[in-house]
Amino acid sequence: MQWNKLLSKQRIGKEQSNYIDKDRSEFQRDFDRIIFSSAFRRLQDKTQVFPLSRSDYVRTRLTHSLETSSVGRSLGNMVGSRLVEKYSDLDLIPSEPGTVVATACLAHDIGNPPFGHSGEDVIRDWFQTSETGSKLCSMIDEGQRSDFIWFEGNAQGLRNILALQRPYSKGGMQLTCATLAAFTKYPYVSGHIKDKKKFGIFASEAEIYAEVAGYLGLTELEDNKWARHPFAYLVEAADDICYHVIDIEDGHRLDLISFDELRTIFLDILENKPAIKDRVDRIPGKKEQVEYLRACTINGLVESCSEVFFAYEQEILDGKFNSSLTEEICKAAEFSKLKKVAIEKVYNSTEVIETEAAAYEVLWKILDFLGQIVIELHSNGMLGAKCMKSVKLLPELYAPSAEATVYENTQKIVDYVSGMTDTFAVRTFNKISGISLLRR
Repeated sequence: MQWNKLLSKQRIGKEQSNYIDKDRSEFQRDFDRIIFSSAFRRLQDKTQVFPLSRSDYVRTRLTHSLETSSVGRSLGNMVGSRLVEKYSDLDLIPSEPGTVVATACLAHDIGNPPFGHSGEDVIRDWFQTSETGSKLCSMIDEGQRSDFIWFEGNAQGLRNILALQRPYSKGGMQLTCATLAAFTKYPYVSGHIKDKKKFGIFASEAEIYAEVAGYLGLTELEDNKWARHPFAYLVEAADDICYHVIDIEDGHRLDLISFDELRTIFLDILENKPAIKDRVDRIPGKKEQVEYLRACTINGLVESCSEVFFAYEQEILDGKFNSSLTEEICKAAEFSKLKKVAIEKVYNSTEVIETEAAAYEVLWKILDFLGQIVIELHSNGMLGAKCMKSVKLLPELYAPSAEATVYENTQKIVDYVSGMTDTFAVRTFNKISGISLLRR
């Protein structure tokens, strides 16, 4: 793969334009389109780790995405500066990679359903094991079935960008190809999923992503499976850094991790540098000490990931790098320990598990309610009285119709559920269960 092609500003769904905005680059326009989108705005009420938390301190998907974008910009700027130094013939402004990575990071969770990763688990389980979900899958072509039984927030995010935001335009938000590919962490269609690994493209978006790959010159490894854009590794690294470093901080804030344990974990990653230890000890408040350690840890990890990126640059361009940047840093073992502590003490805390269990009940009920509409429509050719009323509760974009296929109608209900905020999902559950009537 070649850097000049990989930085293409071509927009999907638009002819090449000669228009030049002197104040905003094409990549900055991508950033603005994401930040003003309704899908991004809904992240303010979607779970990061602690669903429906009573604390106003812990992160939501929105704050996590903003922080990841900030880290991604720093990482992209470092890489951009070195690319310009290394390749004198490269038509590149040093800050442009930072903008591309920041934009992709900003959008990286835009397809996540309510209640965090447990929301993804509910959708998968519902299609695999519930009576209604299993029947729907039996009515869908095998080549498209993996979209649902292995549902992925990553692929839903790409669908949001390419199809659901501005749905009546080819390419949806019509972002640049470079930004779209940097966003796509797993650039292969659901049919390639093996051993429950992730994928990033639904069957419905395969054709348009092939167009993206063509403009960028992404290496096609198999049919509907491409090598990652190099900047996708930077997006993944920024997410990994924020996800695990900041979740430890949130866990400490909620008294799940002690200050001494947090301090030890962060200082180990920072090689216990005396200057940092001395500075921490001079800071009077524990909260401020934690924030300083977190900032130093993130900065150290960003610098390490930049070094790894260039150490493996040729393998990345050849489409042969099969690791993540954080797995190859010199402090990979210490970073792995950080992730282990987060899993043991934060992700499996009682507060998280109790709410995730409730999330199963909420989303399962909603999926049963909506799935019946699709089954009845395609089994009987028409809706009965109950489903006729139910379908009127849905916005036009998500309402199943007789003109659409079973696959398309099933996508509509998944689009609707995955787009819900935590609070809206609970409110919808209460309405269709009749609970809200009892409170009037």
